[in-house]
Amino acid sequence: MSDYLLKKFAEGFVLAFHEISAVRFIELVETFSAFRLAPLSELMERRKSGRGTRGLFAITVDDGVGENVRTLAGVLAAKGWPGSFYLPTGYVDSGGGMPFQWWRNIAPLLPRAPIRLENETVDLSRSGALRMLTRRMENLWRTQRPDAYLPLIARLTETVCRERGLTRKQLEPSPAITAPEIREYGRSGLIRFESHGVSHVAVSAMTPDEIAAEMKTSRDRVTELSGHRCRHFCYPFGSPESIGRVAPAIARQFYDSAATMSLGGVDGADPWLLPRIP
Repeated sequence: MSDYLLKKFAEGFVLAFHEISAVRFIELVETFSAFRLAPLSELMERRKSGRGTRGLFAITVDDGVGENVRTLAGVLAAKGWPGSFYLPTGYVDSGGGMPFQWWRNIAPLLPRAPIRLENETVDLSRSGALRMLTRRMENLWRTQRPDAYLPLIARLTETVCRERGLTRKQLEPSPAITAPEIREYGRSGLIRFESHGVSHVAVSAMTPDEIAAEMKTSRDRVTELSGHRCRHFCYPFGSPESIGRVAPAIARQFYDSAATMSLGGVDGADPWLLPRIP
């Protein structure tokens, strides 16, 4: 590792993973062999007690995709590495995919032609049009309530089914990790499950009462599923515009930390706007 990175993150840091292969995951984690891998809770306890986190880092993994959790949990068990998985409990309980997962599956299959919808025409015949539509969708789910983007995703899914001769079942996102698996992995002592909300909706689009309900409900459900007290939260999408100004104060009422996708180290950071390194 470069001297620059060693100096910049020597105070301690949290890695943020999403879906990734076992080989790449191991390669990236072992890049930080100069540091000691510790549970997320240890970093937060040291941060709050003023003992500092120098030389430490933690692993976190978002979204609870079943295949990904199984793969990385297997690596953690084999290596003896602690790690935390943030679960969106609505995804776990319903078995249905989240909007951004549906978009990821249908976007490559959309016809590169004008698509006439009920209230608009989406013209994907032009160069760069799909990229622009993807940015539009990302902005919507990072800042708006689901009724601003779910109907459009549903209509475009219907278009893909019709044009490609597919069924919705064939386009469904990968299922979440199951409740029995969560309980089993939680027994290892190395793996902890924490909250990624219920709906994976940007909290900046919610009212304060809705944010509190989302945080409490997901906290209690993760505790029930894992058999361990859920102490940490991860904001869906994790950007400043997705978090807003109200949510950190509410998170403080329910959790020991709330993670973002903003870059930075642990010492000196607000625990309820916890930086991570994606």
